[in-house]
Amino acid sequence: MLKAELGTTPRTDETPGLIRIEADVPDDLSETAHTRLLAALTSADVRFGHDLTGGNKKSVFWVELDRREP
Repeated sequence: MLKAELGTTPRTDETPGLIRIEADVPDDLSETAHTRLLAALTSADVRFGHDLTGGNKKSVFWVELDRREP
């Protein structure tokens, strides 16, 4: 979902209890793509967010899946 809407390759970090997926947000992300992504994430049973990170204020969408919950 992140790759399809953002056009960037997601990174995955897995621990025994959590899977975190992050993807860089391109500067030219359309409002339509942003809206579709938020709608899809809102309807999914996941934690998600949109952060500005680092000194260069890189924009990143992230999703967390809890492995401990059924």
